[in-house]
Amino acid sequence: MPQAEALDRLLSAKRLKLDSVIEMTVDEAALIDRIAGRFSCAKCGASYHDRYHRPKSDGVCDVCGSLDFVRRADDKPETVKARLEAYRAQTAPILPYYRKKGVLRSVDGMADIDEVSRQIESVLKGG
Repeated sequence: MPQAEALDRLLSAKRLKLDSVIEMTVDEAALIDRIAGRFSCAKCGASYHDRYHRPKSDGVCDVCGSLDFVRRADDKPETVKARLEAYRAQTAPILPYYRKKGVLRSVDGMADIDEVSRQIESVLKGG
């Protein structure tokens, strides 16, 4: 992997060492659903989701009462799919290189945020 080897040379020249590479494993269909379902209140920024956290009263923000909601343009299913395709084409190919070096660590990216944070902290602490 020329990219990974170039990074290793750059780090070595700076007398730095890559201890760990974190791979967040995900279920792509579930990830697309999570991302594409997000929306927020345009006034106060309160976060919602089509499936997992809808406003208590449809179309009315629970926090400020606004009727105006927005979705990020890059949260469209097609955009998320394109980002995942780019990851598979440009980033995933270097994973075997780091796996062979023994520094690749996988984190369950589908776990709740506290568990993902715990797993990342464990990797960073050398666990």
